Parts: sequence; structure tokens; C-alpha cells
Amino acid sequence: MTFEIGKKIRLLRLSRGMTQEQLAEKLCVTPQSVSKWENCVTAPDISALPQLSVVLGVTIDELFSMTDETRLARIENMLETSSENTVIPEREFESCRSFLTEHKDDPMLKGRILTTLAVLYNQQAASYRMIAAEYAKEAIAYEPEKKYNHSQLCLAWNGADRDWYASNHSELIAFYLDFIEKNTNNVPAFQLLLDNLIADGRADEAEVILEKLKKTDDSCRILWYEAQIYRLRGNNERAARAVDSMTEAFPDDWLAWSYKGDYYARVAEYEKADECWERSHSLQTAPRLTDDLLSLAQTAIIRREYSRAAELYRRTIELLETDHRTTEGDMIIKLKALADMYSEMG
Repeated sequence: MTFEIGKKIRLLRLSRGMTQEQLAEKLCVTPQSVSKWENCVTAPDISALPQLSVVLGVTIDELFSMTDETRLARIENMLETSSENTVIPEREFESCRSFLTEHKDDPMLKGRILTTLAVLYNQQAASYRMIAAEYAKEAIAYEPEKKYNHSQLCLAWNGADRDWYASNHSELIAFYLDFIEKNTNNVPAFQLLLDNLIADGRADEAEVILEKLKKTDDSCRILWYEAQIYRLRGNNERAARAVDSMTEAFPDDWLAWSYKGDYYARVAEYEKADECWERSHSLQTAPRLTDDLLSLAQTAIIRREYSRAAELYRRTIELLETDHRTTEGDMIIKLKALADMYSEMG
């Protein structure tokens, strides 16, 4: 590693027409230190790497000679440990984007790279939406009567839109209708298609697609979608029976209980939803998901039970630490901030 970074420093310094003395001056080190780095006697201290990367015009990752596989893994890990409202610095975003687009036709890495590009752009878009929300809130405080300010906050927070043309999912539905014709056993595609058909109130089409899904999926999801279609048609009694049947048929399946919690939350029966999510959480084995705890926190906030919400965010932090060995990063920071905020409000 010492050899690789020393070689890289020398090449980058020469490409920028700098002497060892000029580089040393910019880094506040001695020329002898730079010489030792480049001659592979020593390596720069880790604390010097940020400024070194700035002076040489590269990212810290680019200072190290890494395989494409290692570079991709580092980007994947960075995205996984970042929360959706964390803006990736422009320099780092461009570095990641450039590497991924340059290597997206590598047959050994293509699938992972294409997925990572989608995640990279989606995360950056989501983080900018969070910034937009803060400016929209300021605009509302300054000009509360201006409707456009309110519409920008709704857009940033993915709020409901009364205009059908702006809120329907026809393009996504059309894509998946075509996709499942060619991929008749792709269960995730059928599920996404059903989710969006139901969201758009297209019950008849959803029923047809559900019958096709039954040929390849016999999980609790079938009863879940039946309940959603019944509810869409206004038959709440049959919807409730379908949801109850789901946990009767799959009593030890945490997903069935989680779905049942989602159903009750959608009809604003939050106490029943909480019972189901707690049951779902208890049935999971490590590494457990955070979804149920975060859902419980949301219903606590809706009911203004702020101390309980704080407790649930702390439970989520504990789960990440014990089950996922995650003790730092944007997600932990965000959860701690939420726990502290709702603790003060409670």
C-alpha cells in the first residue's frame, strides 16, 4: 500500500507541475516527508489525506490503487450507510458517477454497477428533496398565502396531489404490464404492478394480475392483495376477513403480521396496527429489519405520544448496533437526532 500511494502521489504531483517543496508547503509538511512518501519509505498520515486529495485534485479513494471490484464495494458501502437525506458532496458524487458510468459495460460487474447508479441518483435526488423541503418551509413562513410555496413543500415531501394527471402511475404500470408479459415468473414485478394498480384505484386490472401471480406465489402476499382489492371496492368487511385469514394461515410468518399492521394503519386503527408490528418484530430472527419499529414510531407521532416515539427510535438504534453491527453513520445520526427531539417534546 505504501508503494502504491507513494507512486500515485509522485505521478499526480508531476502531472500538476509541482515540486516536492511546493507540495510540502501546501500540506504544511517538510519536503523530506514528501520525498519519503514518494520513495516508499513512509506513507502519509491518515489525517493528511483529505488535504492531500484536495491539492492533487483527486478523491481519497483515487490516491489508493484499488481494483474495480474494491472501488465498487466502497461506493456500495457508502450508499448503504448514508441516509436518504444526506447530500453526497458534488465532488464525491461526480467521482462515483464517473467511475460507475465508465465501467458499466464490464461483464463481471455490470449488474451491480447499474443497480448502484440507480441508487446513487435516487439517493442524491431524495437528499435534494429534503433541502427543498427546508427552503419551502422557510418560504411558507415568509409568504404563507402563496399557494406555490405549499405546493413545493408537498412536492419535496411526496405529498398527495389532487390532480390525477400528476399523481397517477400510468407510465410505471405500462412498463410492468409489458415486463410481466415477457417475465411471467418474476414475483417482485407482479407485486410492484399490483401496488401501483391498487394505488391508482384500478381494481379490476389488479384482480386479473393477482390471478396470474397466484400461479407462481402462494405466500401471505396473496391474501394481502385480496384485502387491498376488497378495500378498494369498499368491501371493508371482506378486506378485514382476508387480513385475518392471512395471519391464521401464516401464524409464524413475521411478514404476514407486518402486512396486517400496515392494513390497520391504512384504516387508521393504530392500536391494532401496533400489536401486529410488535408481533412481527418478535417473530423475526437476526439480523432483524427496522421497518416495524419505524412504523411503530410513526403511529406514536401521529397520536402525539412523543416519549414513546423517542423510545422506539432508541430501540431502532439498538437493533442496528446488535444485529447489523452499525454504530455510526448517517442513519445512526438521524435516529439519535429524532430520539432526542421527541424526547424533548415528550
